[in-house]
Amino acid sequence: MKKFTYLLLSLFGLFFFPLIASAASGKITVSGPSQAVVGNTITVTVTLSSSSSIGSWEMDLDYNKSYLQLTSSGGEAGGTGMVNYASSNAGVKSKKYTFKFKVLKTGSTTISVPSYDVYAADMSSMSITSSGRTIKLITQQELEASYSKNNDLGSLSVEGFELNPAFNKSTLEYSITVPEDTKSINILAKASDSKASVSGTGTKEVNSGNNTFNIVVRAENGNEKTYVLNVNVIDASPINVTVENKNYTVVKIRENLPTPTYYEEYTVKINDFDIPAFRNDNTKIVLIGLKNEAGDVTLFIYDEQKKEYLPYEEIGLNKLTISPLAMTESLKGYEKGKIVINNREVPAYYIQKNSRFVIIYGINIETGEKGFYEYDTKNQTVMKYNSEMIDLLETKNTLYTYIIIGFLGLFILMLILLVTLIRKNQKRKKNSLKEKKAAKNDAATEKIKKEMKEKKNSKDSQ
Repeated sequence: MKKFTYLLLSLFGLFFFPLIASAASGKITVSGPSQAVVGNTITVTVTLSSSSSIGSWEMDLDYNKSYLQLTSSGGEAGGTGMVNYASSNAGVKSKKYTFKFKVLKTGSTTISVPSYDVYAADMSSMSITSSGRTIKLITQQELEASYSKNNDLGSLSVEGFELNPAFNKSTLEYSITVPEDTKSINILAKASDSKASVSGTGTKEVNSGNNTFNIVVRAENGNEKTYVLNVNVIDASPINVTVENKNYTVVKIRENLPTPTYYEEYTVKINDFDIPAFRNDNTKIVLIGLKNEAGDVTLFIYDEQKKEYLPYEEIGLNKLTISPLAMTESLKGYEKGKIVINNREVPAYYIQKNSRFVIIYGINIETGEKGFYEYDTKNQTVMKYNSEMIDLLETKNTLYTYIIIGFLGLFILMLILLVTLIRKNQKRKKNSLKEKKAAKNDAATEKIKKEMKEKKNSKDSQ
């Protein structure tokens, strides 16, 4: 009897358990954000997947309409249904549907697929598990209030060098000392909070003297904290100079110098050091780098014979680049003064103080030609000054002046002659009237005398 019972159990196991083992299974998952802000749009993805081929399915997405508004759907007819009966899609192992919702109010809501029917490619029913997605809905203010305020550094170092003092997240300023031939350093830093960002790290170029770098940590909420790193590049034998009452140090490393146009690399000897420099074959100008107390490097003219340093400026227009020089010539018709170019006073000639265009004296870096150049103070451009036109205008103006003076003199002379003639004519007429009047008076007098004489004779005869 026991043997018969064991035989039945064995046969049941052989036929029933293989059928159970062969039943296909799959899962439905809903993915999306765990948190969303009221007024924003969220994207939710429904994924049907299985290790076996899926033949057909029918699913329906469920959500709370008081919290979410469906704005876009990858489902059937733009709704929440997800259906596939087509044989062309048979045999797939995964299918995704995308839905978009607008968040309406705060709270907590769950998006799920509670209703579904899924069949394998052979049309047998599949065993499916379904999981939803719960989303916390908050306001923008609540979101920002939840941001991390941590803006501390978790670590700070400079590759190959030791910080002074040792790193502490509460210490904001550090320094290191590096050899004179150091051209760059590598700053390494990491934020204490993974949600914070760090800027100011990586490879940084350094010059002799002090170099300052800022490492800024920005917390998730936007608050920033700045750590300062001072890198002192030691110059064992600095060459200190003074130019226009300002203190500078001669730059000894070529890589720390800007490269000027139209110059070739050159070397000068200063205090037994080979100093990197630049030289222009046309102008014979030699430039070296001087660093001010703030660490800024500027090119200066170096006179190898006089061992003097002079400020150097370039003014360019297309291919015309000049360096201003001290005035050695005068310019007729102009008033001498100064103009500020690139924060430096340069001798200049004005027609009047508020003129837009001024004349400066300089040397063309490309050709080596010295002369006067016209500088546009508004556009800050320069061009060769041409005095031909002004000289021609001056010559013409002089000629016109002489002609005008000649005509004016002739007019005055004619006017004088005319006035003289008029006066003579008036005098002649006046004299003629006087003569006639005198003659008339004489005749009247003679007549009176004659009448008196006749009266007397008549009286005597009686």
